[in-house]
Amino acid sequence: MKAQKYSKEGKLLSEIELPAALFESKYSSGAIYDAIKAENANLRSGNHHTKTRSEVSGGGKKPWSQKGTGRARQGSIRAPQWVGGGTVHGPRKRDYSYNVSPKVKRRAVLSVLNKKAQDAVIKVVEDLDPKEFSTKAFATLFSNIGLKNTGVIGFVVGGENDFLKKSVRNIPTVKYINSKRIAVRDILYNRNLVITEAALGEILKHYGEGK
Repeated sequence: MKAQKYSKEGKLLSEIELPAALFESKYSSGAIYDAIKAENANLRSGNHHTKTRSEVSGGGKKPWSQKGTGRARQGSIRAPQWVGGGTVHGPRKRDYSYNVSPKVKRRAVLSVLNKKAQDAVIKVVEDLDPKEFSTKAFATLFSNIGLKNTGVIGFVVGGENDFLKKSVRNIPTVKYINSKRIAVRDILYNRNLVITEAALGEILKHYGEGK
């Protein structure tokens, strides 16, 4: 599979062959589903919590006598039928997170990359190493590549660069993605994928065939 390669300024340089170890794998919708489901679950805080009758304050004394009052018998104001009483079968704090196997994660990443390559929405750019903050420079880069007003752009870079990260975060349609911490949902939910040469090498190192 091939992709267009651009300079740091967004000038078309050539058409390159994408690494076969990444882009000649079988597509697996099941792996993508499992990976996305796990990532969504891991984003849940799970801090919802209601108090049972044992956790509500008060209620140490029987509200009234068992007999003789004409009212229904009650044992505690912490009972669930009382206003302010405990909740029955309410939500409790829990950990929703779980992990998929590295094999499934790798298959999901490769499946998404292959689908993007088949749709011809992957662009490769030279390594970027800005020395100052400039949102305008990156907005111009994406515009020169031809991605202005084309929807969400997944921007995959190799490692962390504060100048780069803070420059693109003000562009609402750009999703900054560190190639060392790829989430399947980040590379899947976009119209176009822009990958730097360093990021492509990093992805090949971690997800290439034989890993």
